[in-house]
Amino acid sequence: MFEVEISHIEPFRNLIKALSVIVEEGSFNMDEGQMKLLAMDPSHVAMVDFELPNEFFDRYLCEGEAKLSINIGEFLKFLDRVDRDEQVKIKLDEEQARLVIQCKRGGHTRRFMMPILEPLEEEVPSPKIFFKASARILTQSLRRAIRDAALVSEHVKLEIAGDELKVSAVGDMGSAFSVWEREADDLLELRSEEDSSATFTLSYLQDIINAAVVSSEVATLELSTDMPIKMNFELPQGRLIYYLAPCIGV
Repeated sequence: MFEVEISHIEPFRNLIKALSVIVEEGSFNMDEGQMKLLAMDPSHVAMVDFELPNEFFDRYLCEGEAKLSINIGEFLKFLDRVDRDEQVKIKLDEEQARLVIQCKRGGHTRRFMMPILEPLEEEVPSPKIFFKASARILTQSLRRAIRDAALVSEHVKLEIAGDELKVSAVGDMGSAFSVWEREADDLLELRSEEDSSATFTLSYLQDIINAAVVSSEVATLELSTDMPIKMNFELPQGRLIYYLAPCIGV
């Protein structure tokens, strides 16, 4: 059995939007303490590690362990129909293989039902990467740099070298560079065992950061040269971490 109630839908809806930018179908694992999702995009270029504790919800009920496999995009369509002042109840109906979304305001109730999927057979392994450098930065500042890079190229290079974090892009239309020195106001922490850099597909980074910035004010980037990047977007409650594979030879 799994059932939650939410009085303010916007934070939850924003987090589901953040998942939807890379995940088409995903399996949530729930227990008494939290709900989790570890999933990859269809091309296996990006991964998300997501967790929400039971305290995030106004009411959270899960007996034992449960698994919910759904189409994330379709789920988001139903959540988009919820008004901000509606009380929402989301319930797993295992007998009918349906997820029930009930919205209530005053004496008016609306109810949606969507099919659940067969549990996904593929188990996604947790990445085991040793990172040589990291930077903790304001998410809005990182978003501006990625948007700048999108003006000139389809790829972007992230580098932590010495006392600087660098975001750069070079293309036929020109170049764009953003550099934060260790003392920069937007750069909260910088750690470097060795200089590290990697190049990534800009569209993936842009989609992830645009979706995450609504929920997270601070992001921690972890890098090793030509290895996947880890992006931890800090939340008031829970966990939202992305991994993105690099482009080699670009």
